[in-house]
Amino acid sequence: MKKYRVMLSPDQRLFLGVILVLVLLLGYYNWRMALLGFIVLGSLYYYSWETARRRRATLEDNLRSLAMQVETTAQDIIYNLPWGLAVLDDRGIVRWCNSRLVDMFPGLEIIGERISSLFPEIKMDREQMRLKEGERWFDLYLHRVRTRQGSRNNHVLFVQETTELEELLARRSQEATCVGLVQVDNYEEVLQTVASEERPLLAAAIDRVVSDWVAEKRGFMQKYNPDRYLVLFNWEQLAACREERFPILDRVKEIKMGNKLPVTLSCGFGVGSADLKELGSFARAGLDLALGRGGDQVVIRDSDRFHFFGGKTKALEKRTQVKARVIAHALRELMEQATQVMVMSHRVADLDSVGAAAGMVRAARTVGKEAYIVLEDINPAVEKMVAFLQEEGDFQRVFLNEAEALRLVNAGTLLVVLDTHKPSLVAVPALLERTNKVVVIDHHRRGEEFIAEPLLVYLETYASSASELVTELLQYLGDNVELTFAEATALLAGIAVDTKNFSYQTGVRTFEAAAFLRRSGADQDTIQRFLQDDWATFIKRAEVIKGAEVLYDRVALAMVTQQGERAQLLAAQAADALLTIEGFAASFVIYPTAEGAAVSARSSGDINVQVMLEELGGGGHMTIAGAQLEGVTLAQARERVLEVIHDYFAEEAGK
Repeated sequence: MKKYRVMLSPDQRLFLGVILVLVLLLGYYNWRMALLGFIVLGSLYYYSWETARRRRATLEDNLRSLAMQVETTAQDIIYNLPWGLAVLDDRGIVRWCNSRLVDMFPGLEIIGERISSLFPEIKMDREQMRLKEGERWFDLYLHRVRTRQGSRNNHVLFVQETTELEELLARRSQEATCVGLVQVDNYEEVLQTVASEERPLLAAAIDRVVSDWVAEKRGFMQKYNPDRYLVLFNWEQLAACREERFPILDRVKEIKMGNKLPVTLSCGFGVGSADLKELGSFARAGLDLALGRGGDQVVIRDSDRFHFFGGKTKALEKRTQVKARVIAHALRELMEQATQVMVMSHRVADLDSVGAAAGMVRAARTVGKEAYIVLEDINPAVEKMVAFLQEEGDFQRVFLNEAEALRLVNAGTLLVVLDTHKPSLVAVPALLERTNKVVVIDHHRRGEEFIAEPLLVYLETYASSASELVTELLQYLGDNVELTFAEATALLAGIAVDTKNFSYQTGVRTFEAAAFLRRSGADQDTIQRFLQDDWATFIKRAEVIKGAEVLYDRVALAMVTQQGERAQLLAAQAADALLTIEGFAASFVIYPTAEGAAVSARSSGDINVQVMLEELGGGGHMTIAGAQLEGVTLAQARERVLEVIHDYFAEEAGK
């Protein structure tokens, strides 16, 4: 009976139950009619049961037929999937595979072999992988299947070959558009060195060299200014130029049309975007950075970072001082609008940064503003100058530490950043967040990192020092600027220390600035006292120089092993001294710091130490550079410096 009830649908059981109740009620009044009702109820029940049985039988037949069809179809689908399919045991051995996987690897035994024989880099603990085997690409999807016993795991592996897709993507990448902006760095200066009748020939020679280079790479060029060009390459063409290290930089220098100065180019390329507007902005940013680093180089900008090539020519000194005059007038207006002026340089200040800061204090006082110099501490390199300024000048309450500066700064403060443009290197980075009125004055080659949205930037890589730039600005700030003896001496000391007593990175404007400072009362004897060392420091420097090792017959590498407050000063002095030895073109001195280690580098100009130390996260000038290496020992720092030196000379040898 249970079997029958199970076969009846709920509706049928409900209707039959209602009829049964009615028949029972009828039997209470008339048993004969109730008997007839039971006969009718039995007939209905039998009919319902038979109908349900036939329906169930038909359904079972259909399901059996469908199951057979599905099984046949599933087998056909599995064997003819466009993907390879394999069943692996828990040891990665192939127990079964479809025909598609066999077709992918003709002639190879698959069943019974480890899947690693087909895909050596497969990871059994990952669900999705993209692997390259030889010249072929594969997408792998691994699904774990637990057996009923639960003690072992099988895996189902789906394999799709994506070689054609990868080749298509690679071809599309190779054909991606790259936008370039090319500018002649010193166009006006070079033209002025040749006779007027020769200038059209020189300009045509420059055009021809650039157009020949672009035509050689099958690119597109459009000249839109006498000294500027728009260049379009695809990525494959630009990659070829990268591989060759952009020979156009050397070709333009070979132009000899009576010009006394070599022609140099700066190029900025934008890559890695399908948006032409964004590519244009990338190219502009690259060109600006190339020019800010002194020119004669190529900067490629993608969505992630900048890539640098070239930059081995010293920045050409600008003879005209129009820009200095414009910057000075703009700086005066900003100071007049400010409530106060704070001057800040890089961490571990030197004589140049403090001297330039003293000059900027005079500029602020000239327009009637309170001015302060922010130092994180007074290190041995500047303690003599700071004491001198406090004694001889009105600087008693000018120097602030971090806590004092953060307490005094407000939204109306004009913050002047000197001798650096990197926010990570300033003495007190938090000050940059407390005011949106920032001025940057620097002479170092521009790096990827730059202070965000400054109101005014005066970045001239030809200048010897920040003190030289500040001295020029003071001359154009107004007729009422009068330097005191102490301020003039501090500025001249800054120039002297960065030029190694006017031996390096000096130009006409350097001597003009020095002459102005001497007329303002700068004292050379006081500067010499700033630069004097005690006997213990002299002996330690001699020991560092004695322990230097020679690389490539041109490079000296030394180490300061003892940590202390004079370690940086000792390293800088040792690097300078090593460069005075005949035959040395560059020197590197590694010294310990509280955070790890640091490198001080010098060059005579034949070797670009800035490019080398940028690989270590540092920067500076072509002839003077430094880098901070956090979390490393002296030995580890030495290995990293050696690697950079070896890479530099290997690249030079490959040209």
